[in-house]
Amino acid sequence: MELCLYLSCPPSTMRSERNTYIDHIRVYLTLLVILHHTAITYGGPGGWYYTEKNDSYLTGLVFTLFVATNQAFFMGFFFFLSSFFIPSSWLRKGERLFLLDRLKRLGLPLIFYSLVIAPVTIYLMLYFAEGATYSFMDYYLHRDRWVDFGVLWFTAALLLFTLGYWAYKKLPVRKGTVLVPFPTNRQLFFSALALGLISYLVRLIFPVGWTLQPLGFQLGHFPQYVALFIIGIVAYENNWLQYITYRKGIQWFRVALLLVLVGFPFLFAVKEITHRPLSDFQGGFSFTSLISCLWEQTLGVSLIMTFLGIGKYKWNTETPLLTAMTRSAYAVYIIHPLVLVSAALLMRNTALTPGFKFLVTGALTIAVSFLIGRVLVKTPVVNEVV
Repeated sequence: MELCLYLSCPPSTMRSERNTYIDHIRVYLTLLVILHHTAITYGGPGGWYYTEKNDSYLTGLVFTLFVATNQAFFMGFFFFLSSFFIPSSWLRKGERLFLLDRLKRLGLPLIFYSLVIAPVTIYLMLYFAEGATYSFMDYYLHRDRWVDFGVLWFTAALLLFTLGYWAYKKLPVRKGTVLVPFPTNRQLFFSALALGLISYLVRLIFPVGWTLQPLGFQLGHFPQYVALFIIGIVAYENNWLQYITYRKGIQWFRVALLLVLVGFPFLFAVKEITHRPLSDFQGGFSFTSLISCLWEQTLGVSLIMTFLGIGKYKWNTETPLLTAMTRSAYAVYIIHPLVLVSAALLMRNTALTPGFKFLVTGALTIAVSFLIGRVLVKTPVVNEVV
């Protein structure tokens, strides 16, 4: 049984009840992606197509916590879940069909997003928010960047990582499954600290916010992405998920709560007491960057273990709604920027506070995106890609 890359499964894919929770986790992570970008729209830290100023100190702080918590784990978790079933796909399809399938499902959305979704999204923002007077065709034909992957930087990175796996399989050396026992909680904790240290070293050169264009890669986050992609393959080959228990999920949930409720206020207090700029927490040779990296990676491991442990025992039951959302989730990930920017522009002149706009715009974006996604996965030819 193959759960396919990222979020999409072709209709013919046979589903296994014991792995249903993995599909559901993917859906919940997709919802987090939408809400993450919605929070940035209304004042959270990060870059996005369209943003509004947030004068509320408390709301801004809540958005910052929400965005920082998400960033600590959700994209790395996507890489883990995406790579987890790559070995079985390789064995089932063979080298040629495996590569063709990946190029189709990952490459074609990159082209469509860059040529259609990105320019339409940007023009809507320019026209309605900034009062642009030129036509869409004038903008489209004279724009500076013809390659704009936007949120599909993830898809581009996943394609590159997958090609790396293919290259590894082609190496002229004897390769077999390396038996690796499931790590203990202590080993997971120290691995998270090690990953935090590596992230700190990488961010000496590539701080958070520095982006490799036109791919859109923030290299400061890539140590986690590369590590979790590799760990996903190791986890599949060693059947690690069978060793993750509900008790482990609860244990790591407590660690995550401690890091959110105590660790984040500690970082905030350090910033306020030392009067250091936010950039000192995002990279460079500074103590604040180091503790931020250690907090982020430890929280990331804690939340991933929480989702896997609790999800395995609480989210493993099919429902018609979740089944439909699972099938549409990849399409939703691709189109949600256009839907979110449109919804935010629609709400732009309302008298609601940023907090209420976040709730309304987020809910509207989720509903409309999944409705459109449902149509796309039922459209011939398109449903072979998404």
